[in-house]
Amino acid sequence: MGKNKLYIILGLMTVTLCYLSYEYYSLSNDLTKWKGYYKEVSISYVQEIMEAPELQKPSNEEMDITKINFESNLLQFKDLEGVEFSLRDFKDKTIFINYWATWCNPCLAEMPSMVKLYNQYKDNDKIIFLFLSKEDLNTIVDYIPNDESLGQLPIYKIITDDELFTTRGIPTTFIINYKGDIVVKDVGSAKWNDQTVVDFIDGIL
Repeated sequence: MGKNKLYIILGLMTVTLCYLSYEYYSLSNDLTKWKGYYKEVSISYVQEIMEAPELQKPSNEEMDITKINFESNLLQFKDLEGVEFSLRDFKDKTIFINYWATWCNPCLAEMPSMVKLYNQYKDNDKIIFLFLSKEDLNTIVDYIPNDESLGQLPIYKIITDDELFTTRGIPTTFIINYKGDIVVKDVGSAKWNDQTVVDFIDGIL
């Protein structure tokens, strides 16, 4: 094969690779845009149909034990700066726990209402709010700038979970009174700034 033909073939291969790379880049950008659009639409839809939580104590079928043993409970977590905590650190307080994830659109849908609820109690030392995710800490930190609500909430990464809080899905929210009783287990998105929630929390503080 002559040098000229070889150069032509190499040139055509280079052009083809450049074209394919451009097409792949364009397709990737389009997919990213569509994924973002779908996420926004999905969250907006969930927010439209959300209702106030039922605020019911978990049934025996859901949880065999509804009393927290703070000394043996395995739930440990760390904040975004890496400071570690355990559930026993908040013994004798009312504890509001929300399990969520960055990929969970129903979780993200309820966060604006969580912010409104949290803001009513963030200066009250009788109650602590814990927003817990099992995801990698870097994943959580990288996502927070994309969501205005998350940046206003106390977010933690789970180190070790406790089987007591096993749930069939997220978002799942637990409310534990100062005696250590799980008085609410709610699975699914809800409007947490509803007045019924405020009245309920005020009644157990």
